[in-house]
Amino acid sequence: MLKNKRYIFRIGAALCIALTFSSCNKWVNDPKSPDSTVDESQLSSLEMLGRIDKGVYVNGPIIAGVWRAGATASSDLLVASGAIADEITSAAVPNSPFYKELDEDKLSPDNPSLFSAWSNVQNYRARAEDAIKLATQQNPSEEDKLKIKQGALINARLHAGYAWMLLADYFTVSEANRAVYADHMLVKHEQAYAKAQRYWEEALPIANDQEKRLLHSLLTKLGISTQNYALAVAHINQSFSAAENFAFLNTVGTVSNAFFSALSINVRDAAVDPTLVAVLKTTADKARNPVLKAPKGHWSLTYFKERDPLLVTDFDEMQLIRAELAIRGLLTGNAVDYVNTVIAKYDPAGKSNLPAQNLTLTDITAIRRIFLSWRGTRLIDLRRFNIDGDLTPGFTKRNWHWIGVPEIETR
Repeated sequence: MLKNKRYIFRIGAALCIALTFSSCNKWVNDPKSPDSTVDESQLSSLEMLGRIDKGVYVNGPIIAGVWRAGATASSDLLVASGAIADEITSAAVPNSPFYKELDEDKLSPDNPSLFSAWSNVQNYRARAEDAIKLATQQNPSEEDKLKIKQGALINARLHAGYAWMLLADYFTVSEANRAVYADHMLVKHEQAYAKAQRYWEEALPIANDQEKRLLHSLLTKLGISTQNYALAVAHINQSFSAAENFAFLNTVGTVSNAFFSALSINVRDAAVDPTLVAVLKTTADKARNPVLKAPKGHWSLTYFKERDPLLVTDFDEMQLIRAELAIRGLLTGNAVDYVNTVIAKYDPAGKSNLPAQNLTLTDITAIRRIFLSWRGTRLIDLRRFNIDGDLTPGFTKRNWHWIGVPEIETR
């Protein structure tokens, strides 16, 4: 299995994020250590937001906590999305009914795992927006302290935007009322997406070149997710360069990759959907989605090792977006060439490459299913293309096309 050498895209000059460490005191070198009882003045100090090391911004405990909250929220929702779509099916006797209920379109509004997924993404959003407020309140005059404020704002806005995108991508109050709750208010999906876009656009002017490419990539992804193709076109050519990506370590400590926990050979929570296995034909297809039969007879996934990061978006996704935009006549270039740059990563011999042909949107949907699997994009594609996929009943015939907001929140 080919892996990207730059698997963790850090906000800053180096590709290393603070979540690689295992305790609060290791999130930054020589941090300002609070007393055992932390008072408000310590929590609101600039040192909690970060420090400058050799001219480079390093996350402080508050920003590291935002990264960690993002890892937890993404882990929940990226796996859940596969169960709504046709990537994951329920195992015969799952340990948790969450994926089974999602798969069968019968998720109980009082399922404890639903509460957890909802709470985690709300915690992520709140932490990021609190960090924005704290950074905005700082009024430093020294150059290094100004850099800390700037670095914290970039990080916090990055994550606040992604949290709002997660909420709108995965949750809704009802099928008829496409909205979520936040801070005791009903927020329409289009408003949530607008918040994500605003946060990322606010971060762009103060970001460095590498950070800008990440933000442009997320704005491109947002354009595709919301079918705002003009937004995607506006940002795609400023997005990731080869080998760059945006990923989360799962969390600090010993928590495993979410897909490894749900789909590896030794677990029984869920299984790789046989319909996905059936479309894996070429060497590249199978390298991108390596599966094997578990002892219980279902398909398990071997793509993720236990400590592998959770990938959100990368250069490969940008290339497939370029291909789609070219097919739509919105971008110059050859769609097949864009696709083959992705395929060749998994079959360097070139035998899996597409021949010269005129690709259609149906073709790109099938290609995205294989080469963007396990990132939540399949659910978005089924929804935006209004297609059934390989679900039974078909996706368009399901009662829920998002995860329903927990019952307690709708009272």
